Amino acid sequence: MADLCAVGLWTDISSRILKLPSLEQMHVEMLGGEIIPRSILITSFEGIHYLLCALGDGSLFYFQLNTESGYLSDRKKVTLGTQPTVLKTFKSLSTVNVFACSDRPTVIYSSNHKLVFSNVNLKEVNYMCPLNSEGYPDSLALANDTTLTIGTIDEIQKLHIRTVPLGESPRRIAYQEATQMFGVITTRIEYKDGTNTIPTRPSASTSALSTSSSTSKSVQSSADKYSEGSFGDEIEIHSLLIIDQHTFEVLHAHQFMNNEFATSLVSCKLSDDGNMYFIVGTAFVYPEESEPKSGRIIVFNWHEGKLNQVAEKDIKGAAYSLVEFNGKLLASINSTVRLFEWTGDRELRVECSHFSNIIALFLKVKGDFILVGDLMRSITLLRYKPMEGCFEEIARDFNPNWMSAIEILDDDNFLGAENSFNLFTCQKDSAATTDEDRQHLQEVGLFHVGEFINVFRHGSLVMQHPGESSTPTQGSVLYGTVYGSIGLVTQFSEDLYSFLLEVQNKLTKVIKSVGKVDHAFWRSFHTERKTEPATGFIDGDLIESFLDLGRDKMAEVVQGLQIDDDGMKRDATVDDLIKMIEELTRIH
Repeated sequence: MADLCAVGLWTDISSRILKLPSLEQMHVEMLGGEIIPRSILITSFEGIHYLLCALGDGSLFYFQLNTESGYLSDRKKVTLGTQPTVLKTFKSLSTVNVFACSDRPTVIYSSNHKLVFSNVNLKEVNYMCPLNSEGYPDSLALANDTTLTIGTIDEIQKLHIRTVPLGESPRRIAYQEATQMFGVITTRIEYKDGTNTIPTRPSASTSALSTSSSTSKSVQSSADKYSEGSFGDEIEIHSLLIIDQHTFEVLHAHQFMNNEFATSLVSCKLSDDGNMYFIVGTAFVYPEESEPKSGRIIVFNWHEGKLNQVAEKDIKGAAYSLVEFNGKLLASINSTVRLFEWTGDRELRVECSHFSNIIALFLKVKGDFILVGDLMRSITLLRYKPMEGCFEEIARDFNPNWMSAIEILDDDNFLGAENSFNLFTCQKDSAATTDEDRQHLQEVGLFHVGEFINVFRHGSLVMQHPGESSTPTQGSVLYGTVYGSIGLVTQFSEDLYSFLLEVQNKLTKVIKSVGKVDHAFWRSFHTERKTEPATGFIDGDLIESFLDLGRDKMAEVVQGLQIDDDGMKRDATVDDLIKMIEELTRIH
């Protein structure tokens, strides 16, 4: 490549490949748009030559480069940041990588002959150069407006995990963008020592910069009634921590009352009140009661470094879930779903309620629809009717699933996890001819995960590049399990599902499982009541294991597979399948 030169022109917004030393023009690539190129680089990854061209708005074009003809092909565009980007090469573990300096610094590297963009855990980098000296071997020098940083790049990875020790158990978390704060509900254990309690160890809530604690006259007498304990008794104390998004410093800890367990947390605006609130739902838990009979919904506002309690609502039970719903607050309290409106006097007032649950543990909302996850009666779909100010039950799943998490995928599809480590999806049948059929949520997907899922969230752990992916996946729902693993559920078109199901079936014959457990048996939906074969789901881990096979095993899997090529069916090649599965790996 020493006889090639790449030039980015500001006049016509193009990149050009010139031959050295004659400067004869070999190829012109018009970039389009109005943003000028600010940095250009020719480099090689895994034996493939690339041209990278970064623009002034943080976007990056990259092409494959033919070094003989200078021709650029396979044009792709990604957005790395919002500011002009400077591209520099460096070596890490003897391979060449590219560092993109911008307001969102990124390392560009190649994996399986595909470029991967990995975020760097720095806020802003204006310039970078490699530094390799006796004192700083294999390092990078990074500069921004105020700071020079010398560091090394860890093994390059798509996902950075940072651990923030709290010294106590976090139970709920909510992010408040307006104040750039996290609200975190935590619980710590203290020991009874006469009339006082002693913390078992230093923790976030006992060492916060400022603290406050709850008092409530209405429940004080009953709380005191049960707060007497023996010397050495363990007492669980719940707190709300306010944590800075950037430094993870615990700015404030608010301690709840004796026997008061914080069960839910949400950050939201209410009504046309312009303030952002942290709202906590609690329950008073006493050993003599089979389920909580009282609790509180407390509205906090974080303003100018202070946590202020704005409102408090006594409730008859535990607020298991809180969700913002069209400027109002939706709460599941024991067996009831209640909608509270925010009055001009900054108080919560009950507008309407829905009964007929055992214990309503989970709530998810979309538009006027509300999905309720019950302790043992699976999921129910409600609609709020604003004119009448009431809830209407649309449909429910009549299977007795003990729910551990729920999510709304789209207007007609709903995702659930239950306590036998299974996933299932239900579909609303709007086209059904009878009312009875319309009121049934049909189970259309069943799958055994093997881990207890306790949370679903719409979102992604990687930068999504529109136009970059050719795989028709729709939506992205993350799930977390009690074992600490994170998974992803996404939706496919019917054609792609059928094709991947065929690939999955072939892989189960080629890859022998640990302990010779049959894949179909392991993934079948299994509870104490029934066992049914998995349906409606593809096992992504198994599909991606194709990339780890040898070429001969890959050829064995591909045999007999057909793919659609511009409307015509043809036999799939190993490279076709590698390309498709690599595209799928980029969504997580």
